[in-house]
Amino acid sequence: MTDTTRNTVPAGAAILFAVTAIAITVTLALGSTVCATDASASCPNWPGCYFGRLTPLDATQPWVEFIHRVISASVGLFAVASVIVGVAYRRADKLLVVLPVVALLGALTSGVFGMMTIKWGITSVEASFDLLAAIVSMGAMWRAYFVARRPGAPWMWNGRTKLGVGAVVFLVAGHFFAVQVAGPGSLTRCMGWAMFVRGAGDGPLAGWVAQQTVTGIGMLLAIVFLAARWGRRNGWDILCAVLIVIELVVGVLIAAHGSNHGLGTLHAVPAVLILCLTMTATMRSARG
Repeated sequence: MTDTTRNTVPAGAAILFAVTAIAITVTLALGSTVCATDASASCPNWPGCYFGRLTPLDATQPWVEFIHRVISASVGLFAVASVIVGVAYRRADKLLVVLPVVALLGALTSGVFGMMTIKWGITSVEASFDLLAAIVSMGAMWRAYFVARRPGAPWMWNGRTKLGVGAVVFLVAGHFFAVQVAGPGSLTRCMGWAMFVRGAGDGPLAGWVAQQTVTGIGMLLAIVFLAARWGRRNGWDILCAVLIVIELVVGVLIAAHGSNHGLGTLHAVPAVLILCLTMTATMRSARG
């Protein structure tokens, strides 16, 4: 077997990795929506929605939570399949095994925390690690997809890549610590957070200011990174720019008029997608 043959990964493997990464991203977006709309409490049992009944009744909130659970369960199946495929093509690049395993572990960890949330509740620290596990799972799986497309390609630390990594690190840190400073029911605890809007019960003030500063730096770095990539922009970069505008505009509306389920959702989903698109754009920049 030649080196060229050994380093070839079929397109089907990359497609599987992409589907798994998309499923994880959708799960994160739905989880953020569940948080922003307080839908988790509307399905008080697990894995079924109610005691003695699997599916929800005819109401929006229970269905949002139930669909989130169904897609979360499918992530585990896709992640296991990705690990198996990664093992099959490990000679092309060891990351094809490592990254899907990390994604699977992250998805399983987040799933366990999700079950704990419904059954008996979790602390803010546990909730932070629940979110972090899901984010790591998403990033690992998207990275596996890019590795499958170009196995063995080195990670190039150019200026754009450094900006992207910085943006991702600050955004993830901002989301992680937001859960720590959020009050019960505050939008701050969700990935769709209203920047510089202090929710009911948020605190202490010093911790909240620090978290908002970290998040603000992350958003600023994401904007600068997007501007640095503009000469090589593609449709995904344009989408990211549009989502950043939506995120900021909706944040202003929430600050001026308060939040509701519609605004919360419109703020939650772009927050997840901005992080995802910043991650993937960084991975594309690292390929040269």
